[in-house]
Amino acid sequence: MISFPVTTSPPFESQFFSQRIKIHSKFFYDKGKKFFIQGVSYGPFKPRTAECSFFPLPEEVKADFLLMQQAGINTLRLYHFPPAWFLDLAKEFNLKILISIPWINRYAYLSNLQSFQDFKKSLKNKIKAIAGHGTLLGYFVDNEMAPDCIRFYGRRKIEKLLSDLLLFVKENDPDAALSYANFPPTEYLHPKPVDFYSFNVYLHNPKELENYLSRLQNIAGEKPLLISEFGMDSLRHGEEEQANLLEEHIRIVFQSGLAGTILFSWTDEWFAGGMDVEDWAFGLVKKDRKAKKSYHVVGKLFQNSSLPLYKRFPLERTPKVSVIVCTYNGAKTLTDCLSSLKRLQYPDYEIIVVDDGSTDHTRKILHQFPEVIAFHQPNKGLSAARNLGIEKATGEIVAFTDSDCMADPDWLYFMVKTLLNDRYVACGGPNFSPVPRQSIQEIISLAPGSPSHVLLSDTHAEHIPGCNMAYWKWIFEKIGYFDPIFRKAGDDVDICWRILSSGYQIGFNPSAVIWHYRRFTVKDYLKQQIGYGEAEALLRFKHPHYFGSLGNALWKGRIYEQNLSFFSLKKSSLYQGIFGTGFFQFLYPEKESSWSAFLKSFEYLFVSPFLSLLLSCFKTTKPFLFLPLLPPLLAALNYTNRVDKENKSHSFLSKFLLFFLVLLQPVARGYKRYKTWLFSRKLPLSIPRGMGPADILKSLVQKPALLSFWSKTGQDRLFLLGAISRKLIKTASLYALDSGWDSWDIHVYAGPFWDCQLLTLTEIYPKNERVIKIKIRFKRTFLNKISLFLLILSLYLLFLGFGQNSLLLTLPLSLLLLSFLSIQKTIIGIKLKEWIKQTAQEVGLEPINEDNKSSKPL
Repeated sequence: MISFPVTTSPPFESQFFSQRIKIHSKFFYDKGKKFFIQGVSYGPFKPRTAECSFFPLPEEVKADFLLMQQAGINTLRLYHFPPAWFLDLAKEFNLKILISIPWINRYAYLSNLQSFQDFKKSLKNKIKAIAGHGTLLGYFVDNEMAPDCIRFYGRRKIEKLLSDLLLFVKENDPDAALSYANFPPTEYLHPKPVDFYSFNVYLHNPKELENYLSRLQNIAGEKPLLISEFGMDSLRHGEEEQANLLEEHIRIVFQSGLAGTILFSWTDEWFAGGMDVEDWAFGLVKKDRKAKKSYHVVGKLFQNSSLPLYKRFPLERTPKVSVIVCTYNGAKTLTDCLSSLKRLQYPDYEIIVVDDGSTDHTRKILHQFPEVIAFHQPNKGLSAARNLGIEKATGEIVAFTDSDCMADPDWLYFMVKTLLNDRYVACGGPNFSPVPRQSIQEIISLAPGSPSHVLLSDTHAEHIPGCNMAYWKWIFEKIGYFDPIFRKAGDDVDICWRILSSGYQIGFNPSAVIWHYRRFTVKDYLKQQIGYGEAEALLRFKHPHYFGSLGNALWKGRIYEQNLSFFSLKKSSLYQGIFGTGFFQFLYPEKESSWSAFLKSFEYLFVSPFLSLLLSCFKTTKPFLFLPLLPPLLAALNYTNRVDKENKSHSFLSKFLLFFLVLLQPVARGYKRYKTWLFSRKLPLSIPRGMGPADILKSLVQKPALLSFWSKTGQDRLFLLGAISRKLIKTASLYALDSGWDSWDIHVYAGPFWDCQLLTLTEIYPKNERVIKIKIRFKRTFLNKISLFLLILSLYLLFLGFGQNSLLLTLPLSLLLLSFLSIQKTIIGIKLKEWIKQTAQEVGLEPINEDNKSSKPL
């Protein structure tokens, strides 16, 4: 057995304790607590002396820092390297520094590699001089690369240049947080090694800003997003409008879950291009440091940074939330989960844990959390546990996470903010992997198949994972609760599709973060993928219109996970505007081609050995017998290499394990999906008493099944369909309801070889009486069709080999298979007809004799 060393990193809560600011997921941390950047840009200034290039004198700086401290400002953005005394003074006032590395001659660096190398040498000395300083937060390696420059030299070249510079700075100051200060015209520029994303955004319309920040949050993914510049010119707009805009901007930034904002600028004093800028006034204070109204407004918002977000930026209301955790033998991570939920910064919530028949020490852990409301039930599955939690919940909103998850302190704040939007009845957020406890867990976290959200737009979801979702409680009364048939997974997809089919919408908040432990062992990972495969098959039974012919889900939106396709015919496209002058230039990412997906699929992995065997049968194709096996191997190798480039380097053993998991994941998932799809079809019914073989043979020659029922009280076909569907749920039968696009009312998955489709009709008679008719149509299943295909193929091959003599063998085989299929069809029809009669009688309908053409009740 391969063994991996246990990592010695500190636990989740204490791993950020150090002198310098650290990054974890979407936020900065200072000594274990969230550090929101509340910054201003500072300078450049007209040089006072040769020693104070682009900076004021120390006494002027000290006076500025005192005013900043009083306003709650905690971060400065500089556009030149500061002298040592400046950093020391900033430390006295507990200010953090972000430095924009100045490119003196950008175009020379781009066209002359030697010039760029010389630039890096001089840069190294400047970085080394201040590296490790406690007040230094990090660097912007460049600021607003011109879009025509990127267009001219090529996006890939510019990204590589910036990436090289990021790595170079990281080598010389490993603890510094690094970014590239982007802006909307070059939104598509993404140098990979950034520690956080930053954008200079000057959108003055609040709604447009909020929408654009949602887009940027999804681009940033698991990394923090910082507004690196925002402001308004008070010369043109006036101090009143400037103050109002900055107040609204700060509210939107923090309610959108950003890591912070840097206001441009501290003062109206600004020196650029070798001269004082006189026709702009973006500062919070004037050149003489006299405060504008915006200084006081910003100070009021920044000074209360120690308060939780729900107090700093209150929501219109804070409805009570019931946080529901369903667990089955989840003791290993339950303590971390409940500890994180205790620290949620939201004024009104309760924690409910439903123990679904655990046999580990879950009960013992629950006793350590007296504030948690615990319920215990025999093992009934995930959906049943969630339904119990909903029934016991007292909140207007029910939020779900899992026992192997930890919630960000502001999780509920962001969830509720989205749900207060009248458009949404549900909301989800991202789930990220925390710092792995073991090296093997880190590799598993990089393997494909983790739960992920599917977005139709930046704020509108098609699917939200069950580990991070919230609903208005009333929606379950409208569309029904979680379906108990989903015992391990798939319940979240089912409820999302039912919500969308009912005309409601699902929101998404990229800041409502959950940290989700990935599986700790390969065995557990494969068990998870097997469970997902079973869930996919069960979902296909219930929602056939959401699936393709091979059982692949047909998503309208984009799945937010690593798109590491083997090859793609649909390359990414970039909208730049005419002549590259578009203010918002969007990159539409490449979509994995259907061929690429197929070559990595279970279906191809299953077929490829047979293709190799076929090639080995002929002399001309024998040299190519291994060719069919190459695509999945190359796809797995491509995935492994690209993951390794985007993450830190791994050992050969780790890479091999990841390669192995990439190959095995579709096998585990696909095997269980097909097994469930082909062999889980059955009716939990028995043949009616008194019916023998003669009755079954008689039914073989009868016309298609037609049932009729008399209603004296005006009940129509919808009434009977409701009774049938409720009975199907109660008996745990597999079925699907008409989606609006189907030519049947209920599709019953009756057996491995036959499905049944029920089609109903209401005949209206005087005195409010009705006749309800049900037609049963039989459909061949995939297994049925494959059996017939294999029969025909074997008949053909036997005929080629033995000629007419093969009839002695093939004729009995054919009759045997066809008889078997016919008898199976007849038995299913008898069972289903009797079951429908019983269901109809239970709701007060009277069966009509099928041979009585007068359609009178018996």
